[in-house]
Amino acid sequence: VGGYATYAARQASIPQLQYRPGTPDGIVESCRQAAIAAARTHAAELGAELLRVDAASAGEMRRVGGIQSAPVEVGIVYARPSGQEIRQGVIECRVSRQGAVLAGLPVAAR
Repeated sequence: VGGYATYAARQASIPQLQYRPGTPDGIVESCRQAAIAAARTHAAELGAELLRVDAASAGEMRRVGGIQSAPVEVGIVYARPSGQEIRQGVIECRVSRQGAVLAGLPVAAR
């Protein structure tokens, strides 16, 4: 039993994301990749380990000026000396017409 508890304690918590249709899966994945990059940088700054990054559509995309804004809910799990830390929220991911993320997402990781 002790070995199982130790194993379970090391498993990353799973953020509970609420899927809301509207942002295509490919766009969600592009935004997730940008969030991973930002979360890695943030983890290094804190001396933490990045364990998991999940993402889901958080609604309909909209056009803002000449770019598209995609609402994406992101859940990030860090391992810190004090235990696991979960950061979760909806970000506005700005994407080109081709689906490329236009800017980094530093806010998503913090």
